[in-house]
Amino acid sequence: MGKEFDVVVVGGRCAGSPLATLLARAGLSVSLVEQAMFPRDTLSTHIFEAAALAFLKRLGVLSALRATGAPIVNHVDLRQEGFQARVPQPQQPGDVGGAMSVRRLLLDPILAEAARTAGAEVWMGAKVTALLQDRGRVTGVRVARNGSEQTLEARLVVGADGRNSTVARLAGSRKYNLTANERFCYWSFFEGADPGAEPAVIFHRWSGNFVIAMPADSGLYQVLALPELSELPRFRQSLEESYLEYVRRCDPVAHALADARRVGKLFGVLRWEGFFREATGPGWVLAGDAGHSWSRRSSARSAGRRPSWTRRSRAGRAGAMTTRAGTTGSPPTSARRARRLRCCRRSPSVCTSGASWTRSWTCSTTARPPRRC
Repeated sequence: MGKEFDVVVVGGRCAGSPLATLLARAGLSVSLVEQAMFPRDTLSTHIFEAAALAFLKRLGVLSALRATGAPIVNHVDLRQEGFQARVPQPQQPGDVGGAMSVRRLLLDPILAEAARTAGAEVWMGAKVTALLQDRGRVTGVRVARNGSEQTLEARLVVGADGRNSTVARLAGSRKYNLTANERFCYWSFFEGADPGAEPAVIFHRWSGNFVIAMPADSGLYQVLALPELSELPRFRQSLEESYLEYVRRCDPVAHALADARRVGKLFGVLRWEGFFREATGPGWVLAGDAGHSWSRRSSARSAGRRPSWTRRSRAGRAGAMTTRAGTTGSPPTSARRARRLRCCRRSPSVCTSGASWTRSWTCSTTARPPRRC
C-alpha cells in the first residue's frame, strides 16, 4: 500500500510547482514529483511578461525573484522591418511591471519551495516509472528514488513534465497538429553589458533576422538569436563567431555588448515541433508543454511563462473542485476547453469525455446558449 494523495503532480518546474502550490493552498493533499535535483538548468527562453509577473505576485514569490537582481523592464524596443518604435510594455491596471528574465537555475527552486511551503510533499530526484490503474482509470504513479520504488496513489495525476512528458507517454496520449520549426535558436548571457539608463526588451525582426535581448538576473544580459534554417550550416561550422556576428547585426544589442563578455553555456535548440496532445483521460490530465507546445514557426515564445501560468491558475481551481467532488472525469486544461465544455447543457455533443464531470463543474443554471467554440 503506497502513500495516498488527492493529487500527484509530475514535474516540479514552472508548470508543476505553481499548480501544486495552488492545489495545496486550496486544502488538497498534493505530492509534487520531480526527476531532477535542483538547482539544475533546462532549456528555456527565461522571459516572462506582465501577466506572468502578476501571477507570481499572487503566488507570493515576486520578492524572491527580485532578490535575484533581475530588473523589471517596462519598455519594448520594437523593430519590424522598416517600422521601429520604443513603447511601454503592455500592462493591465494593478500589474507589477512589464517583463523580467530569471534563469531557470534560480527560478525553478523558488517555485518548488513555494509548493513545499504551501503544504505539498515534494519528491526531488524521483522518476516516474509507471502509472497505476484500476479498471481503466489512472489511480497514481510508481516512482523510483534512491534505488527503491514506491507507489503514490491519487484521485488525479497531473503530467506537468514538459514536451517529452512521461505521463503522456505512459497514458498513450496522441499528438496532433504537428508543426515543424522554420527557425532555430541560440541564446546566452553576458557580463558587463550596458542596457542603458532605462532598459528595454529588444525585439527586432528585419530582413530575415530576429534578435531578442533584455537584462536578466545577477547583473547579466540575455541575448537570443533566431536565424532562419538556411543559416544553420554556418552556425555549425563556427558557432561562437556566428552567434556573436548575428546578434551584433542588431544595433542596440551591438551597443549593449560593446564592452561585454559572454559567460556560461551557449544554449541552442535546432529542431523541434509544435503540437497538441490529447490532454485528458480517466484520472489524468496534462499541463503546460506536456499538453501543448507552441511551434515557434516564425517567432520565439517571448511571452515565456505567461500562457502556462494562466492555465495553471485555472487548472488549480478546476482540480480543487474536481477532487473535492469526487468526480470520475478529467478536468479541462485550458480556458478554451473549459469554454467548449460549458456548452454541454444545451449541446451535449460537444462534451467529448468525462460528461459527468463536465456537467457537475462547468455547467450551471445560468449556462449561456451554445456558441462557436
